[in-house]
Amino acid sequence: MEFRMIAMAALGSLAALAAAPAVHGAEICTAIADAATGKVLMQRGDCQRQVTPASTFKIPISLMGYDAGFLKDEHTPELPFRQGYVDWRPSWRSASDPAKWMSESVVWYSQQVTQALGKVQFAAYTRRFEYGNADVSGDAGHDGLTASWLESSLRISPLGQLSFLGKVVNRQLGVSAHAYEMTERLMRFGQSPEGWRINGKTGAGSGYGWYVGWATKGERKYLFARLMQRDKSMPQEVSSGPLARDGFIADFPALVNAIEVDQAIQPLLEKNAIPGMAVALSVNGKHYFYNYGVASKDTGQAVSNATLFELGSLSKPFTATLATYAQAQGKLAMTDPVSRHVPYLRGSVFDRVSLIHLGTHTVGDFPMQVPAEIKSYEQLMDYYKNWQPGHAPGTHRTYSNLGIGLLSIATARSLGVPYADAVERTLFPALGMEHSYIRVPAAQMAQYAQGYNSKGAPVRVNPDVLAEEAYGVKSNTRDMIRFVDANMGLLPLDAKLARAVADTHAGYFTLGAMTQDLIWEQYAGQAGLEQLLASTAEKTAWQANPVSAVAPPSAPLADAWLHKTGATGGFAAYALFNPARKVGIVMLSNRGLPGSERVSAAYEVLSRVAPGAAPAAAAP
Repeated sequence: MEFRMIAMAALGSLAALAAAPAVHGAEICTAIADAATGKVLMQRGDCQRQVTPASTFKIPISLMGYDAGFLKDEHTPELPFRQGYVDWRPSWRSASDPAKWMSESVVWYSQQVTQALGKVQFAAYTRRFEYGNADVSGDAGHDGLTASWLESSLRISPLGQLSFLGKVVNRQLGVSAHAYEMTERLMRFGQSPEGWRINGKTGAGSGYGWYVGWATKGERKYLFARLMQRDKSMPQEVSSGPLARDGFIADFPALVNAIEVDQAIQPLLEKNAIPGMAVALSVNGKHYFYNYGVASKDTGQAVSNATLFELGSLSKPFTATLATYAQAQGKLAMTDPVSRHVPYLRGSVFDRVSLIHLGTHTVGDFPMQVPAEIKSYEQLMDYYKNWQPGHAPGTHRTYSNLGIGLLSIATARSLGVPYADAVERTLFPALGMEHSYIRVPAAQMAQYAQGYNSKGAPVRVNPDVLAEEAYGVKSNTRDMIRFVDANMGLLPLDAKLARAVADTHAGYFTLGAMTQDLIWEQYAGQAGLEQLLASTAEKTAWQANPVSAVAPPSAPLADAWLHKTGATGGFAAYALFNPARKVGIVMLSNRGLPGSERVSAAYEVLSRVAPGAAPAAAAP
């Protein structure tokens, strides 16, 4: 599988990691396969190089020994150490049982097992297992029965290891159930990165270090093999096997997340002919970034964490946050009538419409877009002043740019600065968002992706009335996943800003399973994909829907799913997160994408990457 990008904040770019030497060694290959199908999902480096299996061959020896009845359980038989046995390590100079044999790679114990099997049976097992080149004849310096796997005739590649391990986990080697069960037990590894249960075995010989096995999480299981080569700076007393293991364990969450994300995102890109997409995950405070395709078809510039995308209506949570931040500073109250902050509208319906109504789409029945005949802000103010709602404020939800645009204007006036200045010079810096803009500066234009409309023509957002206030933010995944973290309470924010972010999560109205917060659409923690998709339905997005007021407004819930879609003529955006489960996702693309497909893909990613944290598959 060709990954268009794999990166992790905690480790940096994995592409760079592959190219740079590891501590005391260089990676030769890392390969991962689906255990159920055997399909190789990721391979990096020279994965067909055959080298000595070294102590990874204890896996097939274990299967042979238990199947033949020589090995009984984890501690039987216990065999005494005798003079003349291989004793490279002090711990080998004492009695060993199967558990110690596997955990400490006791060579002489392996040799006792293979001698008990005899040459004929040992060779027959190896051929039946189709293990590597299956050559256990040995060579001039090594007896085949006792040392063919130790820098001798038997050789295997990383891909060969995956093939063999697939037969182990799927029980296709023709040995007893007891042999599989005991071998799996002996291979258990205590460390479990991000909930993955690891069964693995190290190996070291001829300057090579191995770590092979499988990882299980829920119903998912992956086979893995890492092969590295030690360098001259590596102390002789340090085994390259544990180094291969520790390096792989550290890399594994990023590697497997890349696979999981790729499986959800690639079909989406292909189906919708998306030129480029950037995806960011936050899982337990760690960030993972996945970039696909190009920011511009003309230049071929690759999408990166720095690529700026138009957020469309995913800009609206910044308006809500700026409003509650102004509230925390005593500049306004969300219960204020709109006309208190926009005096021109005094004497109009906006004496009875509150800022809360603007932030929850419950003004009445504003049209979705600014009417085409409005070309100036003076005309816009006249439109507002003469507008009459078809429904009383607070009774119906009608999604509209006019409402959030007016909230932006009212908030900016309470702060005494233009809206774009308030966001760019106050809110973004306070959130630590260093490369997010309403007005992209000339020095950053090279990072601004080219958008494409439904016909594939290049487009960017037009500078229409309320473009800045309603859907004008351009940002990248690095900043946006930070914003998600802020909303999950994972960032050390100024007390007033932290309060402001939390206040956007208060629930004011309900529409079916959805609670309308300030812009964010909220669902209970146990909600499933079907509920999340309701937000993207045509009826919800485009029609007036009666709502029920939450009185008093509900306090922010920790175990709740909050999300928001956004789009312009050439871009699509989406964010989904759950503060209690500390998991969130941001998706940005430079071509339009149906909201339902964004929600479904994000749900699938979270289901794969953090299945214990993802929404339920179906409503209870």
